Amino acid sequence: MRWISRLLRRRPEPTPTHSETAGHKEARSALTRAQQARREVEATRQAVSRLAARLAREREMNHFAEMFRHELEGGQQ
Repeated sequence: MRWISRLLRRRPEPTPTHSETAGHKEARSALTRAQQARREVEATRQAVSRLAARLAREREMNHFAEMFRHELEGGQQ
């Protein structure tokens, strides 16, 4: 019997839909721009990581070359 009474209970009315205000439109537009920017960043992330690794290796090589040059020139300055 309980299940019948649950079926007969009054259900709440659905919330009425409101027309979109200017603030809603601006927020939706800002969200769309942010999502697009995130997709662009994620698309370039791997390339940026590879470039950063390459630059780090070159910097390390330059550091060692500078140390050797310094030692060959007498080591004191």
